[in-house]
Amino acid sequence: MQPSGKKTMTTFPNSPRLQKGAIVGLDPANPLASIIVFQYNPDRLTHTLTAQAAGDDGDKGEAMRLKGPPQETIKSKSGTVVP
Repeated sequence: MQPSGKKTMTTFPNSPRLQKGAIVGLDPANPLASIIVFQYNPDRLTHTLTAQAAGDDGDKGEAMRLKGPPQETIKSKSGTVVP
């Protein structure tokens, strides 16, 4: 309860837990950034990073060599909205 004695409104108990996010695109030639703001359900989103190994013929005792930045994959499962 709030100090004034009023009850606060809660969300529907079966509603999904939503998070807010944004994708920002930067371009050195353009001083204005491109911004995409969105909401997502983290239960339906997967984020993976895969290393780009330089080769598989190295000795097991040697450090793993990389040929570039990791491959990033973001996947979202779409759902049906029921009114």
